[in-house]
Amino acid sequence: MAPAEYFLCDEVVIHNDTSSAWVIVHGTVIDVTPLFRAAGEKKLPLKKSLRWLLALAGKDLSAFFHPSLAPIERVNRNGERVPVFVPAMERNPATGLHWPRDPSLVLGRITFRPCPLRIINTLTFHATEMVVCYEDTIARIRDKFLRYNDNAAQYEWRKDLAFGQEEGKLHLEKTLAENGFQIDLHFRPVSVIWIFYILPPDDSSGESDSESEKCGSTAAAEIKQTAGQETLPGEEVN
Repeated sequence: MAPAEYFLCDEVVIHNDTSSAWVIVHGTVIDVTPLFRAAGEKKLPLKKSLRWLLALAGKDLSAFFHPSLAPIERVNRNGERVPVFVPAMERNPATGLHWPRDPSLVLGRITFRPCPLRIINTLTFHATEMVVCYEDTIARIRDKFLRYNDNAAQYEWRKDLAFGQEEGKLHLEKTLAENGFQIDLHFRPVSVIWIFYILPPDDSSGESDSESEKCGSTAAAEIKQTAGQETLPGEEVN
């Protein structure tokens, strides 16, 4: 079974048109795009209930649903119980199921907590600010970092400046908290990750490892010298 996906609300809000429409219902992220696809393929105008749903794409619709994802109902003038949110009765054309209860449309969950993060590249001395999900592993964070650096996988990811040492090296399969970063539930401390470039292997010379260690050690020394006696970000983390 594939690991569960987690999203920031900011990642959901951008999916707000017929080409990609997501909604949130009690923390569950649901892709309602297939509901609009049939009308688009036939070049038909959307019916009223789908236009209503599209107007709220990218938003949290929890107010219209019970925690079980069943729609909240009201009694109409004829004494019938109907959903307060009429689009909840729309079905996924592929499965015939009402979209709020269709597991094939579930993308994942909203994160338990957004975590601000600063990634410092010791090769360029550039700091990148990001917000990631509490549940994201370092590998997942590294994948997200690819938008800023295509060579993200070519770096050693650490929570300190002791390049080449096993202690302080981040475990890619673990989250920030599991790697020892302090994640406070009331405040939002910025976790700091240091990344050290590792030279690609050179089979002809066999010197890539020693050169990487030399570059990494030099970068760490320069950073510490620049910082002077001040406590560096990330060195406070236990």
